[in-house]
Amino acid sequence: MEDIQTHKIMQMEQEKRDRIINAAMKEFNKGFKEAHTDEIVREAGISKGLLFHYFGNKENLYEFVFRYAIGVMSAEYYKLINFKQPDILERMWQAVLLKVDLSYKYPTMFDFMTTAYKENHNGVVTSVYNWDYQDFADNFFANIDESLFRDDVEPQMALNVIRWTQIGYSTSQLDSINSNNIEDYQKEYDRFLTEIQAYFAMLRRILYK
Repeated sequence: MEDIQTHKIMQMEQEKRDRIINAAMKEFNKGFKEAHTDEIVREAGISKGLLFHYFGNKENLYEFVFRYAIGVMSAEYYKLINFKQPDILERMWQAVLLKVDLSYKYPTMFDFMTTAYKENHNGVVTSVYNWDYQDFADNFFANIDESLFRDDVEPQMALNVIRWTQIGYSTSQLDSINSNNIEDYQKEYDRFLTEIQAYFAMLRRILYK
């Protein structure tokens, strides 16, 4: 995949580029098939010719916008999470709280990402996570103090259990709410945080010394 930072639209003035990206996210929140480029160009205040000059087709625009969203989220996580925290559960809790904060900071982006995740049009979400998100994931789980785990627990297995628990819980809650509107998820944040904190506490009792 092409690095999005070298994409030719990144040479466009930021205000205009942001209008296009935000308009695309808003329209794609309807789902790929239901989204119309006519609405995107109208919202962004540009010509359809200009849009296709930069992206060629709707599919390329969709992939770019999703990769752009993942890039923004990863940058925020790199900036705000303490990667020197040696306790993986503490690091994971930081990530959970940050995700809550970012959903309020970038509501349109979260709406779009929720829709994109649920439909996974043409495998875009899977391929982008495997390509763009893997580096972040590798760094997130690096430099963990494995001595915190019980002596009879294999460290990599413990990390896998922690990671899969967090992913599984997030996926189950995402699937349980029949909405692509981040506000509907925000109403449940107190419950989400209480439940995931309880899961983390249980993992600490089982896996830690």
